[in-house]
Amino acid sequence: MVETQARAALSAPLYAFDLPQALVSSLEMRGADRVDDEDAAPAAAQAAATSTPRPRAPGTAPACSLCPGSQAFESVALQRAHFRTLWHRYNLALRQYGAQPPSVPAPLHLVTRDELDRQCDELEDDEGITDQLSALMARLDVREEQEDGGGDAPARIAARAAYEAMRSPLVWFETPADRALVLEQTQLGIYRDVLLASDARRARDGSTPAPRELLAALATPRLTMRQGTGAWPGKHLQGTHHVGRAMQMHVLDGMGLLPWLTPEDLHGGGDESGDTSEDSSASEADELTDESDAAGSELALPPLRLWTFIMMGGGHFAAAVVALNVHAPPLSARAQARGAREQRSVLVLAHKTFHRYTTRRKQGGSQAAQDATGRHAKSAGANLRRYGEQQLRDEIHTLLNRRGWRELIARSEHVWVRAPMRAAPGVLWHWPGSVVSPLDESYANGTLSSIPIATQRPTLSEILRCFFELTRVKMAHLTADELAAQDDAQREKIAAALRADAARNAPPPAPRRRERAATEARRPKRDADEAARRERWERLVAMVRKGKVETLVQFLARHEATLLDGAIDAPLPLWWRRGEMRGHGTIVPATLLQLAAAADQPEVVHYLLVERRANPTLPATRVPSEGAEAALPPTAHRTAYDLCPGRATRAVFRRLMAEQPTWWPWDDMASGARVPSALTSEMEEAQASKSRTRRAAMRDKLREREAKTGAPAVAEPPEAPPPQPPRAARNVPLDAGLSDEMRRRIEREKRARAAEARIAAMRR
Repeated sequence: MVETQARAALSAPLYAFDLPQALVSSLEMRGADRVDDEDAAPAAAQAAATSTPRPRAPGTAPACSLCPGSQAFESVALQRAHFRTLWHRYNLALRQYGAQPPSVPAPLHLVTRDELDRQCDELEDDEGITDQLSALMARLDVREEQEDGGGDAPARIAARAAYEAMRSPLVWFETPADRALVLEQTQLGIYRDVLLASDARRARDGSTPAPRELLAALATPRLTMRQGTGAWPGKHLQGTHHVGRAMQMHVLDGMGLLPWLTPEDLHGGGDESGDTSEDSSASEADELTDESDAAGSELALPPLRLWTFIMMGGGHFAAAVVALNVHAPPLSARAQARGAREQRSVLVLAHKTFHRYTTRRKQGGSQAAQDATGRHAKSAGANLRRYGEQQLRDEIHTLLNRRGWRELIARSEHVWVRAPMRAAPGVLWHWPGSVVSPLDESYANGTLSSIPIATQRPTLSEILRCFFELTRVKMAHLTADELAAQDDAQREKIAAALRADAARNAPPPAPRRRERAATEARRPKRDADEAARRERWERLVAMVRKGKVETLVQFLARHEATLLDGAIDAPLPLWWRRGEMRGHGTIVPATLLQLAAAADQPEVVHYLLVERRANPTLPATRVPSEGAEAALPPTAHRTAYDLCPGRATRAVFRRLMAEQPTWWPWDDMASGARVPSALTSEMEEAQASKSRTRRAAMRDKLREREAKTGAPAVAEPPEAPPPQPPRAARNVPLDAGLSDEMRRRIEREKRARAAEARIAAMRR
């Protein structure tokens, strides 16, 4: 019967505060079923103590909390140096396997400095040459389950299991075979922070119960009253339906459930002074169970257990007080007969959300953080964000200082906060002035912690999602072999981390290794030289393609010896030619002359052919792709003339063939320049005369057509200017390589000087 009920409960989502009692009594922490809870409790206590960082004053260097016998450090630098010592690293490795302080009776203890020195002296000579940490860990043999005799092996195993379980974000439970209820191949996981949040003894005497006791402490009595009875309407909370459907629980508004809690106390309209004196609070109610006896109340409430959630970020603020008591009204006889499922609901006693403009859209970061960098912007947007931050701070203080919120926070067992650590002081706690924040007490006694899961924009729905995610029981169905493999993988991960840590702290390399390291350190310099060389090549290519003759002449005068080895026909670098390749086997320019011809720059082509005597007979070859092993097949002979896309560039080759026929084999199609014919001045004049004659005849025809029809003739095209030789062939002006803007500046300067000269002449 018990097993049937528990398995029926597993069909719906389980929550840590609403587990069946039969299931809670049968659960045991995984891996600790061979020993009693008293054996695992010290390890759990040590894990809980070490998992929570101790607060320290800024600018101080306290003693190491791990190493026994450690004293306070004189500076932060000495503290950091201690963290790199063998003493601290060895104790850190021991703590991973359940080691306890010397004052705690346990099989594995943390060592003092004297004990470490004694153990190092006992090591053999070959063990301490390279890595003392590995030698010390090898002597312990903590990665094996086999212990060297004695009756303390089960205790050590239990201590290590408890410690590792409490260090993990999720604590896994199972039902041993000797329990009344056994769930085969089923593991239940609960967040460690949720278990510790239910522990009230830790805050009083510093002790930590066993995980099983923590799980039992989470059990919370239900609320069984019907909705709409008494003073509580039991309405659904608006805007939370999608969260309730995802978690299979309803979300109800708890306003009116507590007689002493009114909307005026939460949202204003009544006493907003935030009076928290003992007389005023005592006059309300001492315990949550006393409200049921107040006059006018018809509800019999069990002890309510409250959690407070506060989220802040990006100008958004959300706060809510949630009751752990599940509302589950009893089913009627008719509903039970037809097999209806009970309706579970969560009560939200108070909630509030608001937003202010404090962050720049699509950039993030508060304006206060931006001002802290020293760059104090004076724009209108920055001033609006500063005003929004101040308004947000004032609204949060006003809300939390109300009587209702103070009372609810004071009665909450735990406060979960998600807020930037730089913005939380002064806003949520540690308020400036004489007013005390209601979160200061929770901050001091350890009942305030951050939400240990990823969160989104602060909203009421997000708070409820975090509440359900934290308290929902995770289920796994792993076999014994899978669990053993998981444990082995975790131990191997820890062992790999130890080896990596030992490798990072290994002794310095030998002199030969140092020389090798110095050689490796010089490589970036060679890489920088290669990058500078490639940058010059790219500049040279850009000059040729843009036709900047004057700049090209000056650049070659400086860098020709290093880039081209003093030869104008030197091939272009292979890395550039591969970058220009459009596909396998594509012909790309191999020399500067071919590059200028392909870019259709007649002036650059004339300069290279006449002034630098570049070879026009060199072929343009194909470039294999990077990593290609097979050689490319031979191609037909193609020269710079074949790469010319325009008539003007081809005319340079033909004109030079007519002027200097003996320089190169211009008309050789097999191995020469492949220029089909020469172009003389007479041929150019004949072509110009022929064009003028053709245009004159066209004008005559248009006039005759206009005279016959009376319609205006189509405007004749403008006469094309006669072809001009390249600039290099005639007198090239001094400003040939200048841009239009530079030419305009020179003209303005000339006019200004001329005006000054005229004024000086008039004064004479």
